[in-house]
Amino acid sequence: MKCHFPMVGRCAAGIACLLGFANLALAQFGGGPAWNVAGGDAQRTSWVRMDANISLANMQKPGFKFLWKVKLNNDPRQDYPLSQAVEFPRYIGYRGFRSYAFLGGASNNAFAIDSDLGRVEWTHHFDVPNQPAATAVCPGGMTAGVSRPTPLTDDPLGTVQAGRGATHALSAVGAPHEGAVQVAQALRAGGASGRGARGPAAFGSGNLFALSTDGLLHLEYVSNGEESQAPIRFLPPNANASGLIFNETDVYVSTSGGCGGVPNGVWGIDLLSTDKKVVRWKTNGGGVVGTAFGTDGTVYASTGDGDYSPASYSDSLVSLDRKTLKMRDFFSPAKSPFTTSPVIFSHTGKYLAVVANKDGRIYLLDTASPGGADHRTPLAQSGVVGNIATGDLATWEAAGTRWILAPVAGALNAAAKLPGVNGAVTNGAVAAFKVVDEGGKPSLQPAWVSRDLLVPQTPTIVNGVVFAVAGGDAQHPAVLYALDGSTGKELWNSGSTMTSYARSGVSGGSSQLYLATHDSTVYTFGFELVK
Repeated sequence: MKCHFPMVGRCAAGIACLLGFANLALAQFGGGPAWNVAGGDAQRTSWVRMDANISLANMQKPGFKFLWKVKLNNDPRQDYPLSQAVEFPRYIGYRGFRSYAFLGGASNNAFAIDSDLGRVEWTHHFDVPNQPAATAVCPGGMTAGVSRPTPLTDDPLGTVQAGRGATHALSAVGAPHEGAVQVAQALRAGGASGRGARGPAAFGSGNLFALSTDGLLHLEYVSNGEESQAPIRFLPPNANASGLIFNETDVYVSTSGGCGGVPNGVWGIDLLSTDKKVVRWKTNGGGVVGTAFGTDGTVYASTGDGDYSPASYSDSLVSLDRKTLKMRDFFSPAKSPFTTSPVIFSHTGKYLAVVANKDGRIYLLDTASPGGADHRTPLAQSGVVGNIATGDLATWEAAGTRWILAPVAGALNAAAKLPGVNGAVTNGAVAAFKVVDEGGKPSLQPAWVSRDLLVPQTPTIVNGVVFAVAGGDAQHPAVLYALDGSTGKELWNSGSTMTSYARSGVSGGSSQLYLATHDSTVYTFGFELVK
């Protein structure tokens, strides 16, 4: 693309030229939104609303395929090697337009991969001495992964049309090696409150957030991995931390297993506060399985098995104040632990939550009063589906229908009236449900069951296409499947491409998907884009 303009009006023409380059780059980079955090968004939906190339129609044509793989210098801890990849698909820096994928490694590493070229851009190792031996409950290492700023809106991944980028903010151009400039601007203009005219997640938008095993929170420039400020004390050392997320000004993480003597609970810190005081909510019992966030910032956390004293909130879903983390409400159906993170979504003017329990059921809750007056009454619940414990739930909406997906390990329970089971599923599957209204009340209606999947992981939905991972085991490598989101029909699979097993779902956007396997290899699948 060439731009020529006379001296008169050079400024306006120059801006138009720059925008032309931007639109061209966005089109070439796939025109897709970013995946900023585990689960994709603050509500943990694992849903990419739109994509310029991935669609039901295109998946039935040639073109979607394995693109590249990168082996990272990282040692797993137990079954945990690498975090789900997060994206910055259209970073604008001193080198021009770049597309990045970032991962956290169990060996206290942060990685940046140039996702256009399939090469490691930079690696940052956090030196953490004297780590305890890994166990199944306490694997140790950098378990919380990495994340990028994530807005609280329930359409955070953007809506994309041909030739346009997503609605989230792009990076400003910083000086060489310094990445984006928003952090310094926010600190100068925002004050302690951080509540000026700045839009969601503007502070820190050029940074990657990482929590090392010693409990220190690191803010790194996305351009080169260098830290933009001194590390901040967030947790005591050696916690089993997960769900790291930054919403506008606040960072949250949850802990489980009592690892390192660290209490199980949810932890938060306001990065624009003067004293960086850490607030926390303790379960006084079981660990936190996962967290999700309402559009108002309310924190929802599901908890696992533990002490059943009067002060304990084991086996519960709780709602917490975003600033103080004081408990507002809770749902606790029985002495049975939850096995998935909550997922939040809007439906008929309300915000609802879905979460799975060890009893094999999926519970549908009103976030305004999760368990009703007695804290035990859900809006609806499924029949006993099976063991929903190898991955989290996912959700998406199409043509006015709200869908819920559940990865179920082992044989599914035929009594749950799931269509297409009939003994065909022995290793596991993804089960799909519709949220339907019956007599003015929502219910979960079984819709379809996928093909047999060995150790299914959290499914990801891209523009109506469900990407399901058969995680496999030491003898059976992972396989990625693309399914029709309305029927479960198989559209594509990765075959024997991968050579190790996986314990996470795929992530991505911009027409590319990333999956990390146990041997610390990142596999990328998608459509080849014009460069």
